[in-house]
Amino acid sequence: MSTYNPLRKHTSTLFASRGCDFDEGLQDAFEIINRMPSEQQSHAMTAVMIVVNTAANAVDQVLDSRSPEKLAILQLIRSEIDNWASSHLDNHIETWVDSNFDVNDKVQDYLNDNLDVDEKISEWMNEYLENHISEAIENIDLVVRVR
Repeated sequence: MSTYNPLRKHTSTLFASRGCDFDEGLQDAFEIINRMPSEQQSHAMTAVMIVVNTAANAVDQVLDSRSPEKLAILQLIRSEIDNWASSHLDNHIETWVDSNFDVNDKVQDYLNDNLDVDEKISEWMNEYLENHISEAIENIDLVVRVR
């Protein structure tokens, strides 16, 4: 018997058990309640359902909780993943990149397709000079002195 089961302290060998078949145990309880005088059935049903709801809440809490064992296992898994990733992941990524594309070729292809350096410099110079010369001319004040 487990000493960790919060319900265990309320059990009694005086009464029957249906093992782990909760549905069968509940069905037997309802059959007993139905044999009771009708004025007592609602009280007995209320008592049984209070216990069922409380037990369900206790089970939910246990199932949703993070026991020290669960936390230790999660930490161990995270640690192993981190160890593997730190020692292998970089190599896997590098191997994949090396085998799937050559970065230098991709950059050169892009530059060849999209960048004619001489043309870009000429375009920039023409645009820059045109804008700045026009602006400079507009801002010149011509003063003529006659003596």
